[in-house]
Amino acid sequence: MFKKTMVISILATLLFGAATLAPASAAPGKDLRMIPIIVNGQIVRFPDTEPYINTDGRTMVPVRFVSEKLGAKVEWEAATQTAIIKFGGKTIRMPIGSRTVEVDGVAQVLDTAAEFTDGRTMVPLRFVSEMLDSTVEWDEDAHTVKIMDAQYKAKVDAGEVQLSPWGREISKTPDEGWIRMKDLESTNFYDFYGWRPNKPFMEIIYDTKIKEVGDAWANKIRNYYTVQLNVDYRTIDEAAFKKVFFESASGMSSAQEYVYEQIIERYVDWVKKNKVIAKGYVDPDPYSSFRYATAGPLIWVPTYFKFMIISADDTAQTFIDNYDVTKAADSFKLKKGVWYTGYSVVSLTSIVANDKYSESYGIRHMENMFYKYSYFYTDGEQSYVTPFPNE
Repeated sequence: MFKKTMVISILATLLFGAATLAPASAAPGKDLRMIPIIVNGQIVRFPDTEPYINTDGRTMVPVRFVSEKLGAKVEWEAATQTAIIKFGGKTIRMPIGSRTVEVDGVAQVLDTAAEFTDGRTMVPLRFVSEMLDSTVEWDEDAHTVKIMDAQYKAKVDAGEVQLSPWGREISKTPDEGWIRMKDLESTNFYDFYGWRPNKPFMEIIYDTKIKEVGDAWANKIRNYYTVQLNVDYRTIDEAAFKKVFFESASGMSSAQEYVYEQIIERYVDWVKKNKVIAKGYVDPDPYSSFRYATAGPLIWVPTYFKFMIISADDTAQTFIDNYDVTKAADSFKLKKGVWYTGYSVVSLTSIVANDKYSESYGIRHMENMFYKYSYFYTDGEQSYVTPFPNE
């Protein structure tokens, strides 16, 4: 039998890259990629329903989380199915399903309506943000929305806060090893990954086009895991799965491609047999990338994962990352109907000679989500972690 454990061990030492992959394009309402929302330099993490682009092409967000981050208060009027946002003496009323809203009693007609999705009231991000006296910027390359109010912008302009190339606030906490993000300090991110410093690596690649290169890496990870996390045994498309993997991790020989094609074919058969339905999102963080060793082309990109198993007979084997794993990865039973959130690292590498960390880097293998010593997740009640050993 053509075991994944056998072929992965054969290929474990192979280093391969990928050609530049443009961000995937999808029709409005069909794009399943996570849309990170950065408000005043800090990423907003949503407990359940994620922002999405609706059929009108507008970015929709859960009203409460973004509004409250900007200092507004949100109320829900059940009798009229209306979200009420109060900010600085201003009152905004947004009925579900209606394009007509009221701002201080004056009606306005929008180009899209508030929606009710997965138990959350979703509102058009740009309209709400601008009503709350904030500017909105869409970063196409990073597939990210950045929102900033006037007070925070004044701090940025005055040099009181420093932002990363992706618009996240850099912490002022002294750290010899890391360029720390302020929004990660409230998590155990640095406790978990902090023993492997990233400052030396950032210093090496800073003279390159760091934003351009980092976005290329992130989009390969984002595009591949969008397909991998959103599997459905009733509709899974083997050809599409292969396509996105090889676009995200190309540069292989024909023999290597054959091996990975076999792995994907066996996994697709397993998804159908195991009746797997899952959904999920990823948010790669290229600015926190680090090298695994002092030499060589291997890069680790910390990536935020959010996933849920909806259906599976064997919940320990649902994604290709935890299907028929090698000794290098873990496979354990997952709960159904529960969001798992946390971080793992996705390894990238290149076969381009003398590559100085360019866009040619691509995904190295298929066991990133549960790779030993590299992930930590929580389901809200229980933690799942195999910490890095101290060196």
